[in-house]
Amino acid sequence: MNAKVTISKGSQANPGKVTVANIPQVITVSAGSTSTLSNLTDVNLNNATDGAVLQYDATNGTWIAENVLEKSGLQINCGNF
Repeated sequence: MNAKVTISKGSQANPGKVTVANIPQVITVSAGSTSTLSNLTDVNLNNATDGAVLQYDATNGTWIAENVLEKSGLQINCGNF
């Protein structure tokens, strides 16, 4: 946040004052975009078939399309019913 501080010098009858005003700052963040998953460098779609979901492979640092969710330690929280 930026702030502008203005100090005006007054007289003995009318002492000075301090004015603090917030000055908005515009921050623009831009990133590349893509329209398909195949354009991404960290997505492996070799096994992609209808209904596949992306699972993260920490060893390779990539996302892999999988139809069978059988990774060791996988937990899916489906909520309470």
